[in-house]
Amino acid sequence: MSNPLVSIIIPVYNGAKYMCEAIESALAQTYSNVEVLVINDGSTDNTGEIAKSYGDKIRYFSKENGGVASALNLGIKEMHGEYFSWLSHDDLYTPDKVEKNIEALKNDRYRIVYSDFSHIDKDGNFIGIISAKNLHPTADYEYWLFPIIFGLIHGCSLLLHRKHFQEHGVFDEHLKCTQDFDLWFRMFRNQKLIYLDEVLVKGRQHEGQTSVTSEKNTKESDILWVKMLTALTEEDIIKLSGSELNFWSFQVPFLEVNTNNKNSIKYAKYRLNKCRGSFIRRFRLALKLHGVIGTLKAILRKLFAR
Repeated sequence: MSNPLVSIIIPVYNGAKYMCEAIESALAQTYSNVEVLVINDGSTDNTGEIAKSYGDKIRYFSKENGGVASALNLGIKEMHGEYFSWLSHDDLYTPDKVEKNIEALKNDRYRIVYSDFSHIDKDGNFIGIISAKNLHPTADYEYWLFPIIFGLIHGCSLLLHRKHFQEHGVFDEHLKCTQDFDLWFRMFRNQKLIYLDEVLVKGRQHEGQTSVTSEKNTKESDILWVKMLTALTEEDIIKLSGSELNFWSFQVPFLEVNTNNKNSIKYAKYRLNKCRGSFIRRFRLALKLHGVIGTLKAILRKLFAR
């Protein structure tokens, strides 16, 4: 693969406080063939004035406030690059983010790349790292559902070829908080991912984020998770966790700890209880037919066959 143009799109709404750091991290990329698009989504602060001060180092667009999805979609419409890379106005790229992404695509330009990421606080201090490999050491990191269902994907870590938008559409502008995972769930299906086991994005956590301030966040999140969980096939679940019992045993505490999604938690609990009941019935039948020793042997055969 040659040296394709990468479009880094930075949507901003009243984000002047952090925007300069984001723009500087985009301009500081070791990969030289990038364009930086700053999309002012109807800010009422001095976002526009600051963005314009960068002159021709960036491409600047201004629009009425419509949410992150609408700002990203405008960026996708206006981008000249072969590849799309999203950078939230309050997040940061490591200097080699784009370079590492492009290197990973040398054998297949259309694959979707994602990586680990870290969290920083409002002042840029390190909080922690989200590492797929550390959290799930035996997983299939290339499987399309893995980073979505286990909450291990940061939208700004992705590098996407523009053909994926042409084939699957863009961000749903009716969604204010879950537009990213909604699109990934549609776009990633049956794709082979590339996972980079290193931190290439620093995601900032602060009280001004839409995920914190928006009243719609919990409702949207709940609807999305129910939609995703009910869409999973038995094959999907076994591919992810080895068995339905393992999958739902993980999902219930995961959702309880990380979300306030009442309906998706209720659904996960229902599926877990159903799996447990089915397991108990099968175990009792096996005891009746094969006795204790025969049942234990059958269990051991299955365990060692994996």
